[in-house]
Amino acid sequence: MLRRALTGCLTLAAGLTVLAAPAAHADFKAPYSRAAAIINADGSLNEGKNVVKAWRAATGRYCIQLSHYIDARDSLIQLTPRHALRLPHIAYRHPSATCRLDNTITVNVYSTNTGRLADSGFDLLVS
Repeated sequence: MLRRALTGCLTLAAGLTVLAAPAAHADFKAPYSRAAAIINADGSLNEGKNVVKAWRAATGRYCIQLSHYIDARDSLIQLTPRHALRLPHIAYRHPSATCRLDNTITVNVYSTNTGRLADSGFDLLVS
């Protein structure tokens, strides 16, 4: 009985995951955000809205340059890790020693196991 209930719950959860994933990805245009990006672990820009470019500056250090008409200094920025054991955070909103270009956000990603910088992809949303 318990095995049948668990199997049914897992099947339902898998079905909901499959149904939700394409809808979230298909609407990447992010109509209510000023800028958005999916950044890969190597620093490349997977997809983006109002993002000029992205790059990996060093291990765990990433730079995301926004379009000239999006001001990073007065924006609300949300980061979501793409790996469960990584924690991204905003290091700078202006040109920094890491990212010297104008209107650039510097993001550092740390491993939750070691507390040190570590490579990992993340999602960025600018409101």
